Amino acid sequence: MRDLTYYLHIPYLIVKDLRGELSEEERLTLEQWLDEREDNRQLFEKIHHQKDTRQRDRIIKKLHKKSAWQRVDRATGGKRLWITYGIRCAAAVVFVISSIFFVMYLLPEKSSRKMSLHSEAGINPGSIKAELILANGQHLSLDGKEGNSILSNQDGVTIRKENEGIRYESKDADGEIAYHELRVPRGGEFPLVLEDGTEVYFNSETKFRYPVKFGESERRVFLEGEAYFKVKRDENRPFSVEMGGNRIEVLGTEFNARFYPDEDKQMTTLVSGKVKFISGKDESLELSPGEQAILTSKGKLIRKSVDVNLYTAWKDGNFVFRKQRLEEVLNTLARWYDVNVFYEDVSRKEVEFTGNIKRFERFEEILYLLRMTGDTDFEVKGKNIFVRCK
Repeated sequence: MRDLTYYLHIPYLIVKDLRGELSEEERLTLEQWLDEREDNRQLFEKIHHQKDTRQRDRIIKKLHKKSAWQRVDRATGGKRLWITYGIRCAAAVVFVISSIFFVMYLLPEKSSRKMSLHSEAGINPGSIKAELILANGQHLSLDGKEGNSILSNQDGVTIRKENEGIRYESKDADGEIAYHELRVPRGGEFPLVLEDGTEVYFNSETKFRYPVKFGESERRVFLEGEAYFKVKRDENRPFSVEMGGNRIEVLGTEFNARFYPDEDKQMTTLVSGKVKFISGKDESLELSPGEQAILTSKGKLIRKSVDVNLYTAWKDGNFVFRKQRLEEVLNTLARWYDVNVFYEDVSRKEVEFTGNIKRFERFEEILYLLRMTGDTDFEVKGKNIFVRCK
């Protein structure tokens, strides 16, 4: 008997087929589904020949529900009359919300959508912005306006505004090493090039403390929040990131580090090269590309093979979610859109969500997509989002 996720994945494959993006393996899976039943093939052809994109979307969403219930029917012998309302709600939570893909890719352009979400109009996506605190306590406000100018010329370095971010250039190798702190607020992101050439891209609600220039033996920085690092290789000066009493050690590599104090885990995801994650208890894991180190709130250190794009897409302007709890999804969105989320029905936290969302999508568009899932509703009051069951 096929797993439920097989049937829930079919609508996603149909969308990819419409866009000409199917891999050979995905095409084989789709063809197997087409061969299972004649009405599967008829429905597939109906979708392909449907020129009205709204109607096409409705057909695929029905297919999503039908695919899920086909799996339930096969598991119960068709005796769905025994399924109580409570169990139906639980099943609805289990059914991955992959219909988000269809709404995003098959609905007409935004200008033709009829929206009635006026209360969300004041909530905007984040932007490139940060605050830089110099060693003397001076605060500099930074934005994403492109330019090439000198912001500061002290502490033995020149801080240059470069494109949308800033770059440090050392002009004096001697003297006492000063520390700066970069603070990226909720609703912000910011790029930085350190004195050694290491590139760092910061996500919302992040603090980063670092020396303006590195010493002869090590390169040590301190992170609270999330950042993507592209470390300049220097075998004589290993690079390390301190996160809440734990650290990441690297030579030259690309990785994503995430540590928010209000979350129940720290995550280090390796894109290329090699890193070692060392916990405060001196337990360690050496990662290879495509692996992730997870440190739980109970101090357990776990190695996991992952699709790195799920954890790094944010720096390229996308949110990518795969079977993630709605609470995790909304926490991520809340930081970027600078909103507060409240649950009137805590069971909504456990709804699983799958989808790709453009990072600069208007918030009302995202709520429109989330409401399409069918059993979760959202009410917006200013910057506060209230989540409940429909």
